[in-house]
Amino acid sequence: MAIEDADVRRFVTWKIFPFALVVGTIWYYRQKGVTFKSLKRKLAAIVIANLMARFNKKKDIVATKKRLFSNLEEQKTNRSQKLQILEIGVGGGANFTFYPPGSQVVCLDPNPNFKSYIQQSIEESNVEMKRFIQGFAEKLETVEDDSVDSVVCSMVLCSVRDLDKTMSEVRRVLKPNGTFYFIEHVAAKRGTCLNRVQGWLNPIWYCFSGDCQVNKETGKAVDRAGFSQTSINYLNLNTYVFLIRPILWGTATK
Repeated sequence: MAIEDADVRRFVTWKIFPFALVVGTIWYYRQKGVTFKSLKRKLAAIVIANLMARFNKKKDIVATKKRLFSNLEEQKTNRSQKLQILEIGVGGGANFTFYPPGSQVVCLDPNPNFKSYIQQSIEESNVEMKRFIQGFAEKLETVEDDSVDSVVCSMVLCSVRDLDKTMSEVRRVLKPNGTFYFIEHVAAKRGTCLNRVQGWLNPIWYCFSGDCQVNKETGKAVDRAGFSQTSINYLNLNTYVFLIRPILWGTATK
């Protein structure tokens, strides 16, 4: 009898309770008018904001970003005005700490649930949010031509639907001689074992990582975008997530 009771308790604990918890949670949020899509966005904002905050604490990333953004202040086309930055896929604003004090940032992200994290990042840094745009990198229709000094992408281009359209939009909104700053995980060099593994596992990674792809050749998209000057560097990230070890970072000038 004791054995049967133990079996029942295990069944309730590991089968019935988790099922009831999931069903109860779904029912609760449906009563509140919260859709699965909106709940997914909220959870994504929580996960991504925390992951990027931890990512920004890695020594090799901190050192690389300091080098990458070291000349941002020089990008101001008008010394009497504040530096105008458009950050695509801003997330929770993890990059704000690397921006010059007083910079005005146009924040673009498809997920509006990042706003509270952005506000927290603003309070912890010396930048201003000019406005928040809910949208995608391939269609920056609310950003005027030749309107920003710099565009920033950080671990974002892996998820865009069309790299070439994104590069075209980046060039369009940059002021003459404006600079595009990027740091992205990319495909490993062709012919390597890691490159083949990235290709094999990419469909699975894509399904479980919010449209992120590990085998994008972002450097080639930057090269063919028509910038007047590009500077591309590579970093082998110190991480146990081996699929995203190859890092591409650099600048492209309009």
